Amino acid sequence: MKNRKAFTLIELLVVIAIIGVLVGLLLPAVQKVREAADLAVCKNNLKQIGLALHNYHDANGSFPAGYLHTVDGSKIKVGGHGSVGGGVPPPAFDRPAPWMTEPQRPGWGWAALLLPYVEQDNLGRKIDFQLPVESPGSKDVRTTTLRLFTCPSDLDAGVFMVQSDIGEDLALAATNSYAACYGFGGILLEQPEQGNGIFSRNSHTRIADITDGTSTTIAIGERAALLAKTPWAGVMTSGTVHITTGAPVWTASVMPAPAMVLARVGYKFLNDPYSEAFDFFSPHSRFAQFVFADGAVHAISISIDYDLLQRLATRADGDIVDESIF
Repeated sequence: MKNRKAFTLIELLVVIAIIGVLVGLLLPAVQKVREAADLAVCKNNLKQIGLALHNYHDANGSFPAGYLHTVDGSKIKVGGHGSVGGGVPPPAFDRPAPWMTEPQRPGWGWAALLLPYVEQDNLGRKIDFQLPVESPGSKDVRTTTLRLFTCPSDLDAGVFMVQSDIGEDLALAATNSYAACYGFGGILLEQPEQGNGIFSRNSHTRIADITDGTSTTIAIGERAALLAKTPWAGVMTSGTVHITTGAPVWTASVMPAPAMVLARVGYKFLNDPYSEAFDFFSPHSRFAQFVFADGAVHAISISIDYDLLQRLATRADGDIVDESIF
């Protein structure tokens, strides 16, 4: 009797089928472990941002501005970096929506202002705050990819080309997976300085101004490049924010420059398929993560009632939120 040295065809097919079943069983488990790890890294990013916000507040008496803006030659105080020269306003443009091209210079945002407080002082020292974010002299800074501002689940993060309001290439920049909370509603695009949240253009919100309670007021939240690619460095005059190609939404909105660093809460759920480029949006499947004004990080279900989310977004609307929701 001869010894058999190989599988029969039937045995081979059975082995392949068993391997296929095992892979099918293991893959979801691997994905869950990976997502849990990414969620933990994202949470740690926001914890570091929250700590930096409080260190900035301790040093400067308020949280940083959503972004810096001056066009009349006045000086803007920048924590730890002296003052900013306003310069001369650029010429007017003959375009149908003048607020699209309103000068936003210099435009350096909350993330850039936090650099000395997140162990990125060397990078922060490279910033000439008299230069606009979009200037050639600011390229090395704004194209630096920072792990702190990148959620590992945000697979669309990286360096991208910012488009102008007329569709031309404006400047390269590295993305940010997080955005500062402008508040609930309001006209973010036309009135970026009038938000009812913690951050707006040239804001200097103090802890004492957050009368709704720091533990229930959103400071920074997820707005992934998966939805819209935005520069961590700040706002660029004439720049726009586009819905990312292939984003899991049904709209293709284009937003003006203030949306580059600010997000607001409206009348939609988190990760709503009708989300626009100025909404919060998470790359995680079930939660969106936010750091609150007290520095605590909470993962909020994407199915949270939007009326409750609205109350979390404002700093002084008089509505008290029960902390047991977290």
